Amino acid sequence: MRAIRLIGVTGVLSAALMLAPKALAQGQWYGRVDLSYNSLPDNGWVSSGTTIQTTSKKGEGIDLALGRDLGRVWIGGGIRGEFEFKAKYNGVDSLSSGGQQFSGVTGHTRMVALMYNLYNDFMPESKFDPYLGVGFGYASVHFGNFYGYDSATTTGYALDASDSAFAYQAFAGFKLHLSSSLALDFAYNWFMLGNITLQSGTGNTGTTYHTSTATFGVDWNF
Repeated sequence: MRAIRLIGVTGVLSAALMLAPKALAQGQWYGRVDLSYNSLPDNGWVSSGTTIQTTSKKGEGIDLALGRDLGRVWIGGGIRGEFEFKAKYNGVDSLSSGGQQFSGVTGHTRMVALMYNLYNDFMPESKFDPYLGVGFGYASVHFGNFYGYDSATTTGYALDASDSAFAYQAFAGFKLHLSSSLALDFAYNWFMLGNITLQSGTGNTGTTYHTSTATFGVDWNF
């Protein structure tokens, strides 16, 4: 099933590159490197019939992108498209069930994704260039070494599992052009995976993964 998903998303990404071949041939290549600071909302999972609530710490990540900037191609601004690799990491802050906080809590959430993004740059000729963007792709998330001990029932709960799914994201940000080839990039990024099913020793459990992220990066045209 994962192989079928991967083939499907590869086909979609390849088709995206063929949307405007003439325009792409006239564009300018660029690379982008971002550092990110993200928030992972509280989520839950089930172990031995007990629903466990997870609170995560603020996390960090990195984004690497390679794309084509077409410049202004319509009255509303300029268009650019890119392939992006992104990774995010969050440590577990607390585990609880029914208001009972667990002891000895460990664990982390790690996500990696390959995305294709499209942006509209509203003022591509200006030093200050605000933009909006959307993206789609495929991501894998790992809930690693989750463990907590309920002292009230003397029961320990654990989870160590991964899943992959289609992913979606949206951007709002701006670039500050320092020169014709270099720009600083500031953005807010909302990211979400599709349905996630985790396989653990006590059976399958469904959960969610979506993040709100602030990014700061550098764009280099070449």
